[in-house]
Amino acid sequence: MELAKLIRVDKDKCVNCHQCIAACTTKFANNGSGDHVEINDDLCIGCGECLKACSHEARTFIDDFDLLFQAINKKQKIVAIVAPAVAATFPNSYLHLNGWLESLGVSAFFDVSFGAELTVKSYLEFIREENPMLVISQPCPAIVSYMQIYQPDLLPYLAPADSPMMHAMKMVKEFYPEFKDYKMLVISPCIAKKREFNEVGIGDFNVTLQSIQNYLKENKINLSNYPEVEFSNDKAERAVLFSTPGGLLMTAEREAPEIRNKTRKIEGPQIVYKYFDKLKDQIKQNRTPLLVDCLNCELGCNGGTGTSLKDASADELEFYIEERKVKMQAEYKTSAKSKDNDKKLNQVINKYWKPGLYTRTYQNHSKHFTERIKIPGNKNLKEIYASMHKYSDEDIINCASCGYNSCEMMATAIHNNLNRKENCHFFLAHEVSLITEDLRDKTDRVISQKQEIISQSENLLAFIQKIRQYIQG
Repeated sequence: MELAKLIRVDKDKCVNCHQCIAACTTKFANNGSGDHVEINDDLCIGCGECLKACSHEARTFIDDFDLLFQAINKKQKIVAIVAPAVAATFPNSYLHLNGWLESLGVSAFFDVSFGAELTVKSYLEFIREENPMLVISQPCPAIVSYMQIYQPDLLPYLAPADSPMMHAMKMVKEFYPEFKDYKMLVISPCIAKKREFNEVGIGDFNVTLQSIQNYLKENKINLSNYPEVEFSNDKAERAVLFSTPGGLLMTAEREAPEIRNKTRKIEGPQIVYKYFDKLKDQIKQNRTPLLVDCLNCELGCNGGTGTSLKDASADELEFYIEERKVKMQAEYKTSAKSKDNDKKLNQVINKYWKPGLYTRTYQNHSKHFTERIKIPGNKNLKEIYASMHKYSDEDIINCASCGYNSCEMMATAIHNNLNRKENCHFFLAHEVSLITEDLRDKTDRVISQKQEIISQSENLLAFIQKIRQYIQG
């Protein structure tokens, strides 16, 4: 199965600086062997790091914004599924955003925050019934792709339940039959969500918050000119926090307070994937938490790959999300810690939860890696190192100028035709040294020859002078 393309490269703008390779979480998703860096889509997890690293605007994400407008122009029936991160991108105006979309012809709006409430119930039901050793949360499709491609041994530990987004979409199909045949527009903070839609088979348009924001700005559209349109589904309570790091944990402990002491909260591509690389050993030694609440993006979905807030202040982003949580708790009156109020909330959640409806299974895509990337043996490594002028341990300098952080990874890339020795700093320095030495030798020979010619000329002049003196004498 080919994976959805998430990032495009403008080869005319790419200067082959290899910053994308340096930033890449998986390294081998990039091909730096040509005059521009290409992406192997089946090895890309959509972490978004290369988008941030490219200062030449050679890389842009792919979403379905244009396809959405084509559908709107054709008067297709559409409902919107809106991620909770909308409150960070459009603070105090996300209901006006619904109003603008309604003016375009979108028929109804569903809040993924309520899908997150259902997700927490799915997780807790699974934990209570199956007593698993470890549950790795899976709202983040980049993390799911990482395990499917690079760490398939961890797939059995991924939560066997849909993401909040998919919970919301399945809820609409199951409990809102009037929208059964409608196209589903997902307003998303994530470029990788398309992968999830393709695998589950639900979801039509993954439109990022950033694309919407760009369109509004370019067309000078003021959302305040449109009415506030409420979501069509029941309201979530604290699951509106799901777009914030630890949002799953903060929602789950409402029903299971003890889970906080059994959970690992972790996010950020520089940390989370290294954690997973070591997790198998911890599983063998029975030293894992019960729940891993994990996200690819450091700022959570609020600063996701499909937002313009990747460099924003966490305090600012979470302020608006927290503000919304307080409002939702006030509506349910759960902040008063009344059992009756909690019971009312659970009745609302249970109304839309159905055993087996939100079950998720995962496909193993590790062949994309194992069949494409071959690890060179010692003999191959020595041959590649020799071609790079590396003959001893002292030559393995791991300078990281190639972007791979180690000479062995660079050699592996060369072995798989994903890079070339000419992009190695050590190789180039050695080549320059050889050329300089060769030029020096040639210069020395020229000087020596010049001196010999001068000496011979002087001898010839002296001989001619003697002949003149003999003739004159």
